[in-house]
Amino acid sequence: MTARQELVLLGAGADMALEAVRWTELACNRAGLDAGACQDVATAVIEAVNNSLEHGYALVPGDINLTLDAEPESIVLTVTDRGTGLPPLPSAGAPSPGAERGRGSWIMQQACDEVRHEFNAGQQSVVLVKQRRRPGSDLHGDPQ
Repeated sequence: MTARQELVLLGAGADMALEAVRWTELACNRAGLDAGACQDVATAVIEAVNNSLEHGYALVPGDINLTLDAEPESIVLTVTDRGTGLPPLPSAGAPSPGAERGRGSWIMQQACDEVRHEFNAGQQSVVLVKQRRRPGSDLHGDPQ
């Protein structure tokens, strides 16, 4: 069974990114994710929300919807906007120190087990998946 939590940021601007992070940390905690994993997801969410604001809405306030689905093996957090956005760039590893772009996507990929970009009916979503770690398993969920 999946438990869903949702936050809608109406007319979101730069000041709303902090609200999204606070909500994410609480939602992950309520979903039973450990503190480290909650922090990883919150880090990825701030990048996704900032990308929505910068690229989706071109720094003009717009609505952003966050949903967290707690599944038995993972949590799935989706950040959705109706902005124009940019197509996702293929992962090419860590950005160079002088790069002006590409850090956000790379950070999301490092913080989560899976990152997907979905485009549907005039909206775009970044889907962040974080696997639940079982006690006694390593970072990949394998028994030690």
